Amino acid sequence: MSIHTFPRGPGARADAFAAGSRPPALFGQALLGQALFGQTLFGQGGYEPYARSLSLGVGHLTLRPESAFAERIGPVHFNMLGWSGPPTASERELLRTLRGPVLDVGCGPGRMLEAARELGMASMGVDSSPAAVKLATERGGAAVLGSIFDPVPHERGWGSALLLDGNIGIGGNIRMLLERVASLLAPGGQVLAEAEAPDFLDVAYLAVLEDSDGRASAAFPWARAGKKALVRHAARAGLKVVATRTVQDRIFLTLERRP
Repeated sequence: MSIHTFPRGPGARADAFAAGSRPPALFGQALLGQALFGQTLFGQGGYEPYARSLSLGVGHLTLRPESAFAERIGPVHFNMLGWSGPPTASERELLRTLRGPVLDVGCGPGRMLEAARELGMASMGVDSSPAAVKLATERGGAAVLGSIFDPVPHERGWGSALLLDGNIGIGGNIRMLLERVASLLAPGGQVLAEAEAPDFLDVAYLAVLEDSDGRASAAFPWARAGKKALVRHAARAGLKVVATRTVQDRIFLTLERRP
């Protein structure tokens, strides 16, 4: 997916999640964002711009602070065509560096699940959007509906986890998110996380998602981090950086669980 930001200021039981299998949906009662902020989830509520845009597969969405007082944070623009389109060659190459099975956190319509399937890697996605999960499974991937903070199938057995396309912001607390994802990994498991520029960007706030017509979602907790800030959060979550790559202006960190 294209993200344009304008900042201001192989494992055991891997075959259990082969493409096309359908693990049961997850329905947690206390999702992290709701528990901490009393708010809703990414792009949901209000005019439901996320679900509407997913159904079309085209257009642009803008992530912005709910409050004008936080406008110095700046918006993030999402290209839905790239988000819903096929995986890119560079994304496939990134997946080749990881071990399976792969857990895609915030899988959206299943682009990376498709890439994993093409590479013969067992994978599963987790997403809080019913529309996204529906599209991912129709695309041939395995995906479950729920929060990453709910119980997840195959806990402590995932070879790798993905936090791409801004998903490092899920829940509005990067350290807690990384701690949770790390707890799902098998020994030696890795997280492929995408950072933003500039390096020291490190913000947490209430955001809304809106479409090109200005129709917005309800507010939800979100966070953003540049490379250096993400390294700090990872260290506090018990993860060490083992690789850093910049691919087509996107910054990726490979994080590994400490022994």
